[in-house]
Amino acid sequence: MKTLKLVLFALALSAGSLVHATPGNSPETSDSFKKEIQDLLKNIELDIEEEVVANLVVSFNEKNEMQVLYVGTEHIPAGKLIKKHLNYKKIKTVLDPSIKKYKLPIRLKP
Repeated sequence: MKTLKLVLFALALSAGSLVHATPGNSPETSDSFKKEIQDLLKNIELDIEEEVVANLVVSFNEKNEMQVLYVGTEHIPAGKLIKKHLNYKKIKTVLDPSIKKYKLPIRLKP
């Protein structure tokens, strides 16, 4: 009986973790927001030999301007350019004001 309770508890715990981890209506999945970021980074002047992956964390001020909080990448020049091109840019997408930080993965291709 103890093992049955333990197994059921483990299943409930893992199911709860999975439900919590699904994106649903999270800010990371907003297609219009992603499109605006792509447009802002479309003409970035960067000489890279292979794909650069960066994790972007932004917040927004009262004027709906992006404030880049973090650009996580191993390619330092790319990180600096991404921050330069996105910091304090206005976006047209209306986002949930209760969410303080938005996370977005970025891929720059050569």
